[in-house]
Amino acid sequence: MPMKTSTRFVKAAILNTCVALVLCTLCEYLALYVFKTADASNGWIWPMFFINFVFSWCIATILGMIPQIVDFGFNWAMKRSNPSEGAKFGLLVNVPINTIYSVILGYLVGALDACVLGGAPFIASVFGFFQNIIPVWIACFIVTFLLNGPIEGLARKLCNDPAPQMH
Repeated sequence: MPMKTSTRFVKAAILNTCVALVLCTLCEYLALYVFKTADASNGWIWPMFFINFVFSWCIATILGMIPQIVDFGFNWAMKRSNPSEGAKFGLLVNVPINTIYSVILGYLVGALDACVLGGAPFIASVFGFFQNIIPVWIACFIVTFLLNGPIEGLARKLCNDPAPQMH
């Protein structure tokens, strides 16, 4: 639905705080304990977590400010459903939007960790991406599906931007 730029920013900033927390927690957990691509001998790597959090929050918030991504998700869902179908429509809107976010964030965070912070060759970021994309996509899908509506409502209230009436 149309919204002011300030509302879009507040929504993106709050929603992507949640997305970045889940994404960074999941990726670090996978790297340390599942795929063992990072050294877990000292436990959780807080500096890596915070660098990833800030980086992913910034990228996700920038993506959240691109109205064409939301428009694409809405139009994609409209071909398969309609807003009156409630949760089904929301799930469908979230599929392409979440895919765009997951691919971009999953790759960039992996490249940051492997290549920039870890000194690995470029190909490591590609393998890391393919290793993490499915769990990242699922986790981000769940977070955005559950929180998008309530956070949009909060952003509209904070920015005094009422939702347009559906006819």
